[in-house]
Amino acid sequence: MLLLALLLTGNFQALGWIDAVPIKGPVFVGEPLLRKQILIPNNTTTIPALKLNRRSKAEHFALKDGSIYFGELAGFDAQKGFLWKHPHITPDLRVSPEHAQYIQLGQRETPANSRNHNCQITLANGDALSGELKSLSDGKLTLRTWYGGELQLKQTALKTLVPGFTALKDLYQGPKSVRDWTFYDSSSGQYLKALAADATAEEVEKKSKKLNLSNGAWKLKDQTFEAQRSQARVGRNFENLPNSLRYDFNVHWTGYLNLYVNFLTDNLNSYSSGNAYCLRINTSYAYLYRYKLKNGAGNGRNVGSNVRINLNTLGNHARFSIRVDRKKNSIALFVNEKFIKHWDDAQNDPLPNESKGLMFTTMSSNPVTLSQIGLSEWNGKIPGGNNVTEQQGDQDFILFANEDSMSGKMVSIAEGKMTFETPFAKLPIPLKNITRVNLAKSTTEPLPARTIRAVMRNGQGSISGELVRWEDGRISLKSPYFGEASFVDSIFQSIEFGVKPIETSRRQPTSQGLKPVPVRRQLRQNILPQIELQQLER
Repeated sequence: MLLLALLLTGNFQALGWIDAVPIKGPVFVGEPLLRKQILIPNNTTTIPALKLNRRSKAEHFALKDGSIYFGELAGFDAQKGFLWKHPHITPDLRVSPEHAQYIQLGQRETPANSRNHNCQITLANGDALSGELKSLSDGKLTLRTWYGGELQLKQTALKTLVPGFTALKDLYQGPKSVRDWTFYDSSSGQYLKALAADATAEEVEKKSKKLNLSNGAWKLKDQTFEAQRSQARVGRNFENLPNSLRYDFNVHWTGYLNLYVNFLTDNLNSYSSGNAYCLRINTSYAYLYRYKLKNGAGNGRNVGSNVRINLNTLGNHARFSIRVDRKKNSIALFVNEKFIKHWDDAQNDPLPNESKGLMFTTMSSNPVTLSQIGLSEWNGKIPGGNNVTEQQGDQDFILFANEDSMSGKMVSIAEGKMTFETPFAKLPIPLKNITRVNLAKSTTEPLPARTIRAVMRNGQGSISGELVRWEDGRISLKSPYFGEASFVDSIFQSIEFGVKPIETSRRQPTSQGLKPVPVRRQLRQNILPQIELQQLER
């Protein structure tokens, strides 16, 4: 009876009976009790952390009383709650949402049409979504997503809008297959080269098996590269690169991060023996190197100065963006969408035409993962130190790519342009020239009963609403902001219960970092090329 009571209450660990219930990992990956004090230089760039949890990746749910149950979600009924399979409990458990704290979802197969969306939207209740900005009309914004189709969002619910240069072309989203990538196994010295475009499924499977058997190579699992040994390398070549491009990727690490990222490289077998730029990233610094092959040997040099960064505060996860202007030999680094450093390679030493590769090299034995690797065109604009991020009183606020700004009202979006109303005119502004829009009058609305928050993987955002259905790999949510919509459940890492609305603060305008610029200057810098100067001066 005592054993039965313990099983039903979930207190397996209370009496040290951990071995009685095989679990897939620790309940929580917590902070160490003691740690050395880390001194952070005063000139270190502060980077916003992505909102990620540190729970076990194994599928489990937690009750409000702290009880933890590993197992597998078996189903959902709007009236009866969740059906949960536990390896040592029969029959399956019925879990009432009123008593649940959260559900941590295990890995699920990601659809082939999944991709990274550049446009980011923040709602008044604190939710965030990504997608492709399609239109804004009649008070509703249409956001096209791979995970939820087209969403119709109320304009009054919008807090911030980052267009993400949706007019520019995506060139690659992955990784989805080992076929196009070259791998180096540091334990055996073996190379596994990229396969031909017409490689058979059997050839791809054979390559995958070799990688899974290796000890020192990157391994692909659920569209994520994983490595646990120093000097492991993975890379691939790209064709038809534009003059201005950007590389984006997520990194998750354990302990100390030390990663080399070669881009525009002509050698996927070595980070130093070829022609390439190499961004060296560790927990405290970022360096940029330029490698040149001369007389059969690689020669490296620093490009400009390094930049101090503090990744210890980011929860061991960050999204990096390297933006390159090949004609100007100009490189910029962003971390979690924050501008970090701009390098200009002063030496007139162009890379060969064959330098089209991207390669990652681990420089420590600490576990590290790479995900959401993207290559796309870039508009070539590098924002600087404009720190305006707050809502601007009763007016919407636009921050342009050249750091100019404007207040007014966002009226509509269509065909890659935003119509923005000011006291002097309605202005059609290309989305590619807009860095950010802060909406002045975003409002929260009463949440429906049984509201949950579905948190996306890899810090991509969250969606709140009433849980209507969960079946066939899709979650249906009902929200006052977008009505009822169905989402692919593989986009989510956890479901949180007992969600309360986040009050939207009405902050006064701030002048910090603002550069009041006449519209005339904006015209001369081609921010508003469609407007005649005489029209603005009326």
